[in-house]
Amino acid sequence: MRSLQHFALPEDIRTQDYLLATYFIRLRSDEDVLPRTIGFAVGQTIGTWIEVPGISSTMRADHQGRVVRILPVPPADLVSDAPQQPRAAYYVQIALPTINFADQFPMLLNTILGNDASTSIQAKLVDLELPDSMADAYGGPRYGVQGVRDMLGVPDRPLVLNMIKPCTGLKPADGARILYETALGGLDLIKDDELMGSPTFSPLSERVSAYVAAAKSAAQETGREVVYLPNISDRPDRLVDNARRAVDAGARAVMLTYATVGYAGVQAVRDAVSVPILGHFAGTGMYYENAFTGMSADLACGLLPRLAGCDMVLTNTPFGGYPLSGLSYLRTVQQILLPRPGIASALPVVGGGVHQGTVQRYVQDLGMDVVLGAGGAIQGHPSGATAGARSMMQAVEAAARGIDVTEAASQHPELAEAIDRFGVLV
Repeated sequence: MRSLQHFALPEDIRTQDYLLATYFIRLRSDEDVLPRTIGFAVGQTIGTWIEVPGISSTMRADHQGRVVRILPVPPADLVSDAPQQPRAAYYVQIALPTINFADQFPMLLNTILGNDASTSIQAKLVDLELPDSMADAYGGPRYGVQGVRDMLGVPDRPLVLNMIKPCTGLKPADGARILYETALGGLDLIKDDELMGSPTFSPLSERVSAYVAAAKSAAQETGREVVYLPNISDRPDRLVDNARRAVDAGARAVMLTYATVGYAGVQAVRDAVSVPILGHFAGTGMYYENAFTGMSADLACGLLPRLAGCDMVLTNTPFGGYPLSGLSYLRTVQQILLPRPGIASALPVVGGGVHQGTVQRYVQDLGMDVVLGAGGAIQGHPSGATAGARSMMQAVEAAARGIDVTEAASQHPELAEAIDRFGVLV
């Protein structure tokens, strides 16, 4: 079971088509980590819990996973230095042949996490290192940061997005009025809330037509048309048709909830329509809200939606009441935005408690390539949605120019009202 055929060094693996997956595992202190890790590598690829006939040397060479690293936590080499605890912890890295899953997201997920009943080990996936072949196979965003900026005509400053509130229950005409009032404030993007799909009281095509018409009406006054993103999330057999019907009704971009429709659903939409895609994180908690199983948030909410084809990826932050760690928030944004060979960068969209007094902090943390998603801070502005949108744009302009938001508020009544109501995040 401990034959060298089960192991490989990273220098060798990186020259071949392997996905490097790193996991955090805990075992009883009296358990031997070697057979458990080997069993995991084999079980996620060619094997099962017991040896079976039919496994050839060629099959092992082409399809078997390899153990690349086993790192104890803490890194004790002497028995006397090992922590005297009921459990021992390790980071283990497995090389998984990409030939086993190709460009199929469901099979990728099955391979990196899905076979746990057979491998009989609880592990949390904490990192993925992709070979170049996966970039070619999966493709990533069609537009990416530059494509979205070109569409909007905004070359450098942070972008501003509003999600229409109330979240659901609005008929098309009612939502269109809210969109119109908001668009008069001059922001860049307006999307459905993730709770608004295609219900009987607001069918998708009817809503898109009404909202796009409202955006065009507002543009006659502002000189610039806001881009509306309808939520096309649905069951698989309707998803691509929803995207096409939305585009036919005038949508210039679409939104979906990648965790609930599936990363493969994002791929299908990207390949079916030629508009940018915003991926919303709704439903991702089940992937990462456990310290010992699932996967890390930066993979579930950063790398994988980008790999699937989202041009903008909405992520949570520590500043809106959700207990996300600051490190996890920054790592997720890095997975969305930092350069990656063969895959365009996507725009991180921060949402959840975003308001005028948080803009300065987000720009300091993340730079100019960020979309600020504000809902209640716009529709809930003391002077209404138009003033709420204007005040967000005023806060963004100040941050882009390096002007403190409180100083900017002294020059803009709408921003001053917002700061007075919502405060400033320092």
